[in-house]
Amino acid sequence: MKKFRGFTLSELMVALAVIGILVAIVTPAIFKNRPNKNKMMVKKSFYIVEQVVSTMINDDNMYPDMRSNCGSNYTEETSGVTVTDDKKCYWGFDDTRKVNYEGEDASGSNKFYELFKNRINYKSEDSTNHVFYTSDGVKWDLSGTINAWKSHKKKVGTFDDSSPEAGKGIIKIDVNGADAPNKRCASGVEDCDQYNVEILANGKLRIDPADVKALEYVTINTSIRDSQ
Repeated sequence: MKKFRGFTLSELMVALAVIGILVAIVTPAIFKNRPNKNKMMVKKSFYIVEQVVSTMINDDNMYPDMRSNCGSNYTEETSGVTVTDDKKCYWGFDDTRKVNYEGEDASGSNKFYELFKNRINYKSEDSTNHVFYTSDGVKWDLSGTINAWKSHKKKVGTFDDSSPEAGKGIIKIDVNGADAPNKRCASGVEDCDQYNVEILANGKLRIDPADVKALEYVTINTSIRDSQ
């Protein structure tokens, strides 16, 4: 009968050394190619903003198109008095008049916040600070949309901060809530989870240019390209 013997200590050490070398070579490649969750969430959250803002600005039940009143006088609905166009020349999100949409009342400085929040099925809310959370852990800070758009302006304005016209709203997004790294997606940041979206009164939007990494994460699309 043939007698089998086990591995010697030196053979085991050589085998372990080879395995160690292979692990050292393969591991960085695995981590490099592993999907970055925060990157994916930046893409997802920006897509949500695009879809919700587009839905809101194009729905006359939320924001009726009043631009046809610009440049002409017309009769005020409530008083029967003829007024000048500046009184009702809304571009979109600067229209803070009360609406009841699908059983929800929204008006005034909170109108955009209430309508936006209820479009994405929020999980919890800090209404005092105009912040809410969705089930995927994303923190949505809409405090920058309160009184952001100036009503009764003929010009919609630009993304230039010096523009004195219809104004700009800002949504601050943290894609994983309070979890680390809690860093803005600025240039040179390896891992980030926070970025801002800027929105004009007419619904045009873009990622804040300071959030360079977020711009890299998001696939170039019409909204970003046209707004720059």
